[in-house]
Order: sequence, then C-alpha cells, then structure tokens
Amino acid sequence: MRYWLRYYEKSRLAFHATHDALTGLGNRALFEDRLHQGVELAKRHNQQLAVLFIDLDEFKPINDTLGHSIGDQVLIHVARRLEKVVRPSDTLCRFGGDEFVLLLPDLNNVQQAEEIAERLLVELALPYRIERHELYLSASIGMALNDERLLHPEELLRQADMAMYKAKQQGRNNLQTFTQDINQKLTQRVTLRNDLQEAILNEQFELHYQPLLTREGRVKGFEALVRWNHPSKGSISPGLFIPIAEETGQIITLSQWVMERAANDFLALQAILPNHCRIAVNLSPMQFHRPSFLNTLHSTLEATGLSAHSLELELTEGILMNDTEAAIETLHALRTMGISIAIDDFGTGFSSLSYLRHLPVDKVKIDRSFIVNIAENGKDAAVVQGIIALAHHLDLLVVAEGVETSEQRQQLIALGCDVFQGYLFARPMPFEALKSWLEEQEILV
Repeated sequence: MRYWLRYYEKSRLAFHATHDALTGLGNRALFEDRLHQGVELAKRHNQQLAVLFIDLDEFKPINDTLGHSIGDQVLIHVARRLEKVVRPSDTLCRFGGDEFVLLLPDLNNVQQAEEIAERLLVELALPYRIERHELYLSASIGMALNDERLLHPEELLRQADMAMYKAKQQGRNNLQTFTQDINQKLTQRVTLRNDLQEAILNEQFELHYQPLLTREGRVKGFEALVRWNHPSKGSISPGLFIPIAEETGQIITLSQWVMERAANDFLALQAILPNHCRIAVNLSPMQFHRPSFLNTLHSTLEATGLSAHSLELELTEGILMNDTEAAIETLHALRTMGISIAIDDFGTGFSSLSYLRHLPVDKVKIDRSFIVNIAENGKDAAVVQGIIALAHHLDLLVVAEGVETSEQRQQLIALGCDVFQGYLFARPMPFEALKSWLEEQEILV
C-alpha cells in the first residue's frame, strides 16, 4: 500500500512539474523537451515540423474588467477548443497568461500546418458564454518551420513568437509565417518600443486635426489625430506606434495626454466656433475597459474646463463586442454626461448590423474602404446605402471617412450621408494651421 501511495505521489509531482495547473495542458518545460525531441527526429527522418505561437487578442480587457475568475474560465474554454483541433501526435502547451504553443511534428507539407492554424482561428472566434457574459475573442498565430540552418531548437520558438507579433500588426485574428523580413522589422519594432517611452516623457507627440463638415459645408467638429515626430527617424506612422503603445500599456498615458491637449486646443478655438461643434477623440480598448475610465474622464473635463457637450468619443466595433452589457452601461453613463458617441470604422468589424440597435450611440463613421470605390463599385454603394438607411432608422448620424473626390461626395449625398471627412475638404493639420484654415476658408459655421 505504501509503495502505491509513494508511486502515486511521485507521479502527481511529476505531472505538476510538466503541466499547467489551470488548464491541464503541458507547460514550458514539457514543450521545450518535446521540441528538442521533435527537431532531432525531424532531422533524422527528413521530416517537416512546425511551431505555432498562439496569443489571444483583447484578453487583458476581459481579465481586467470581469475579474480573474472569468478570465481563468475563458482560458480553460480556450484550452478545450484548441484540444479539439490538434492531432494525437501534437504537443499543446500553455506558457502562462494568454499564450499557448503548439508543436506539429511529422507534417506532410506546410499546407497541413496552415490548415490546422486556420481551424484554430475559426474555433477560437466562436462566442464564449461564461456565466451571464457573452464574450468574443480571436487569436494571433505565428508559425515557424524547421530547416537545415536551424542551430538551436529554441530558435523555432523565438521565430514563431516574432511571427505572432507580425499577426498582431496585420490586424489580429490571422496567421503569419516567420521570414527573415519579419525578423528585421521586429528588431526595429523593439527599438521603437523603447523610444516610445522616451517620446511620452519628452512630449515628442503633437495633435493634428481633421475637420468634419455637413453636406451644406458647415463645420461639425474636428477629429484629433496623434502624430509622433521622432528626433532621428522623423514622422512615425500611427499604424506602427499605436499598436506598440497598446501592447505595452503606454496607450493609457498617451491617451490621457491626447485628451488633455485636444480639450485645451478646442477651448482656444471655441470663440470662433458654433455651439454644435465637438472635438472627437479616439478611445483605445484598454482605456475604455479600465474601471477608472469614467472617473478619470470626469476629472479631465473638470481640470480642462471642456464641456461634456463639446466632446465626442470614437470607439471601434471590436471594443464593444466583449462584455456587451458592461460596455452598454459605460456608454449610457457617457451619454448621460452629455458626451457624443461615434462608432469608428463601421462595417469592418465581425458583428452584424443588427447589434447596432442595442447600443446607445449617436453616429456611425463608415470606413474609408467602402468609400474609395463607391462611385464605380455598385456593391460598395449598396453596402453604404444599407448602413445609411439602418442608421437613419435608428436616428443616428452617418459620417463618411476618407472622402477624396467630388464624385464620392455627390454619390454619398445622393445616398443620404450627413457628414463628410477626408482630403477633399482638408488634410489633418496642426493646431496653428487649423486656425489659419478656419480664417481663410469661406465655410459656414
């Protein structure tokens, strides 16, 4: 009897040494051991092997807003879904947090690994119903393949990790395979991440403003767009530094700076603007889902003196899809304050148009991808017409982003669009240029 008890205890300890306590999947120690074995076998038998690095998108806001108990249940559900897809010969492990790694040995070809990865993406994107919450997740997957130049098995893991970050950059919810180009760009990205902290401390950022106009030419407001003037690299694209700021959490400090600067700039212009004008500021998912968001915003309005009725907040569809009930409560609180809410890049999310009727928002901004060919493409025109009709039925204003030609403007007017934004009217411009633009343009205000 003692022998079996000792055997059981020894087996239990051995299991816990190589497995994740929460999900029951293998841990890093087990994965690294299997990776070494797999690479050795692949070399010996001239086989193809792949490593997939799987990172959940937007998991942190769920964990922060709903608590670790819900977050843990999400991770368990994710683990079970991943297990449904993998083969018996594969090794699936959790590295901690929302990171999972999959070893695919003995592949017939690269396409087989890609098919498995695509099935994982589909499985993970299905809704998660946990307690009273309906949650939506996606994943970014990086893949690395073994070759004869591989010096150490751990390189495969590092390469898959780099490819995963490329997937994040490409809009998330996709698969990227490691290349040397990714290696070079990620090295630049790490440098940029370090520079970003210095940029925030030394205020290397500035705001540019792009006007929004009604069909009659009246100024409806301005969107504040952050720009980074790097001391040695010049202008850095927001498409590059915003995702980095979100990954590192620096987006909170940056967003607060944007809010304060935009408020002060708008107040400096208020004497020459009509009462209906608003300053539009973009919200990040991390900012919106923070428990302190509403209190921080209220304090900012008090400190700057900006009226809530002069502020518009722009959110993407994805921000509102996780824990919709909590998001709706926050939106109601914002509107009670007098703040206008706009859904940005509308039409690019994975949600249906019908969900719009449940959201307390004031306007939708049609993504520029639907506008660029609207004068020539009947399908784009039909989509835009449908969005405008639905929005008007719900008493929402419609803004067209990226309007660059008179033909696009005329088509949008014919379809009933309310407000316009784009290069046809004005490019984003610094504060002083905006003042001059307002003085020089014969625009109805």
